[in-house]
Amino acid sequence: MPFQNRLGHTSSDQFKAITDGMSKVSNSIEAVFRKIGEFKILDERLVPYGLKPIARSISWLVEQIIVQNLKKYKDECGLISVRDPPHALAQYDCILLPKGEQREYYVNVKTSLTTTDESGNFDISKAPKLVQLYEQIPDLVLLVVIARVSINGVWIRFAKPTIFNVAWVPNIYYNRANHNLQSTADGTQLRRSNEDFVNQLKQLMNQAGHLTHY
Repeated sequence: MPFQNRLGHTSSDQFKAITDGMSKVSNSIEAVFRKIGEFKILDERLVPYGLKPIARSISWLVEQIIVQNLKKYKDECGLISVRDPPHALAQYDCILLPKGEQREYYVNVKTSLTTTDESGNFDISKAPKLVQLYEQIPDLVLLVVIARVSINGVWIRFAKPTIFNVAWVPNIYYNRANHNLQSTADGTQLRRSNEDFVNQLKQLMNQAGHLTHY
């Protein structure tokens, strides 16, 4: 995972601590993938011609499977705790506290096919809600875990996930049509402070006339 630095109000030691914690989260995700293994998503009698290889057709189930198995196998996955968000419309699916860490990592799980091109722009989340979340939790570390899967009939298999810190996306792009933050999703990161990230995103929203009227 290549990195560049833009310090802002975050020290290099803080960047290193976050990066180390992200590595632990990545190890936890890969460990739970190994625990789950290949799995059957539904009865093949219901789809006699197999599932079409479209990630959105299975994304919610895949996300539930990952989070619930992180809870079930938290000790074996190197986690102290796995907490749920306060409501179903949160910008994340769970909060992980890795062993040896004091910082919690907020995780948004997304599903993608192994055949998907990762070089294009990718919808991350609604920008106004992201701004609100970062302003509510100034030291937030919000990670996107892209669960890359292959579909064979009704069987699902995980590949190596892509994990990145939302505040460190290399290019911040605001899509005025759907109000989403977009960026590349290949794992490349540009380390910047949360304050720098929020200010850049708010500036783009303001240029679109969406900062005060959304």
